[in-house]
Amino acid sequence: MNNLLLTKERIKRAERLHAAQLAATKNGKLISYRPSVFEERQKQAREEVAAMDS
Repeated sequence: MNNLLLTKERIKRAERLHAAQLAATKNGKLISYRPSVFEERQKQAREEVAAMDS
């Protein structure tokens, strides 16, 4: 896969994660974003990227 495409995908993933941090909702109400969930999603994103790179 092209490195430019991989970079664009990583940027999009980071933007989605950032948006989720800012506006996490539960039943339509804004709630604070739990750091444990954020760390788990970061770990999952890293694993996905590592799988794509190999």
